[in-house]
Amino acid sequence: MYLARQCQKDDSIKYFLRHSYQGESDTWLSKSLFNLGHDPEEYIVYVGDRAFYIDPAVEEAISSHGVIYNYDELEEIFMPFLEPEIRRVVEQFSKCGGKRRRYSKEELAAMQKDIHPFDRRRLCFLKSCDTNIESLSNQPFSFFNILLNKSRDEIEQVLEGMEFMLNPREKRKYLYAIFDIPRRFAPRLTRFIPDAQDQDLIDKYLLEEICMLDQDSTFLNQGAVPWKARGLHPYLRKYLIQYFDILYKWPITDGSAGHSTTGHKVWPPPARSSDEMHFKAMGISANEFSRMGKKEFTLLFRHKAQELHPDKGGDHEAFIALQQAYQILICRKT
Repeated sequence: MYLARQCQKDDSIKYFLRHSYQGESDTWLSKSLFNLGHDPEEYIVYVGDRAFYIDPAVEEAISSHGVIYNYDELEEIFMPFLEPEIRRVVEQFSKCGGKRRRYSKEELAAMQKDIHPFDRRRLCFLKSCDTNIESLSNQPFSFFNILLNKSRDEIEQVLEGMEFMLNPREKRKYLYAIFDIPRRFAPRLTRFIPDAQDQDLIDKYLLEEICMLDQDSTFLNQGAVPWKARGLHPYLRKYLIQYFDILYKWPITDGSAGHSTTGHKVWPPPARSSDEMHFKAMGISANEFSRMGKKEFTLLFRHKAQELHPDKGGDHEAFIALQQAYQILICRKT
């Protein structure tokens, strides 16, 4: 059982309880169990200052689907929406001291043999933040186990949560790596450096890889949310939008006026009158921003993003404003 997020037309987010299960052919599928609406905290019932339980209506809905579950699992799903002080206390008591079983490389290889290469590449980059993941993604590692026994939809939800924390420069490298673009430039020693390649070729190869994945039954047929409309499935369409949004809307500048490191013209910078709004969203003053290095500014963003993330009970509008402010201001730190 897992929490799924679904963006609405008005940019708000709805939450759903979903369940991964094995179908008749042993493939992993998914189904929705309960619509939690825009605020899952509405289904948390507080008792006193430090106790709570989940609304019985949620449990009844889950049971009506014939799903057997552990109540601790349900509490863990709702944990990000608890009041901060109660969450802190609960997490202290929920820390387990037991040791996890260690698997041999042979055991891990057998367990992970059906993990899709695209999922492997995504998880490898999210762990290493390095475009050189050729050998890493082909090895059996325990961190891949997070992808086991999950439907396609659950895997997408897990990885999307991790992708939230990538900044624009990291996201650009991420898309370059996960669609295996370095392989297209082999055997060049520079194949792991996106800026060293022909941008038109990168565009071409990425589009080809996305189209191949969209036709790959081993990727989309196992528990993907049904998609009957024409065009790319939303699991892949989001990457296409992100790619061109990063490349043209938020180019990575090299300090030269009017040009990016990709050779494309840079859009004019936002009007300085909006700076106060962006500094406010980041919780800093203009002087504090001017004294910050790029690394320090990025760390500040990540810290505030964790505080404001909707999945952790933060304000959705404030989180969006934070992301926009970071994307605009980070360009001045490159």
